[in-house]
Amino acid sequence: MRRRTAVLVGMFVLTLTAVGLAAVPGEIPFPSQTVESVFVSTRTVTAPSSPDGPGVLTNFYARGSTVVFQVFAGATKTGKILTGADVKYAYVKLPDGTKIKLSYKEPANTTDPAWSGTWTIPANYTPKVVDFVVRFRTKDKQYGNFVQIPVSTSQLTVTAG
Repeated sequence: MRRRTAVLVGMFVLTLTAVGLAAVPGEIPFPSQTVESVFVSTRTVTAPSSPDGPGVLTNFYARGSTVVFQVFAGATKTGKILTGADVKYAYVKLPDGTKIKLSYKEPANTTDPAWSGTWTIPANYTPKVVDFVVRFRTKDKQYGNFVQIPVSTSQLTVTAG
């Protein structure tokens, strides 16, 4: 357990260091210059029922398919990986205001995100980029957000299918 925690903390610190070193003078990093309280990272993968197989990393989904949001969150000041006991709320917010609650599950592997939520895309959903955001609030009132980088090939996109 200690080794697993040490590996996760090491990965978290390495990620924060890489983000900090990536800043170019005179250029404002996306989405902001600093990570204040909670670092949040998100990826989308296919659902277990997907014809492509479960857990395939992708951002293109046909109408009617299910998107699985996998999320990692860590406290920037302590380096602690956030668990269900630490968080007051965690959700994905879709452009129409729909909130998808994220659930915590102890990860099987140290590289797996511990938070997840699913969204089944309505059959009549307009094909387009889905500008979702992820919001976290810890019980000690620390906040974290995730927004997609504005590069079309990296954004959640609904296709006609």
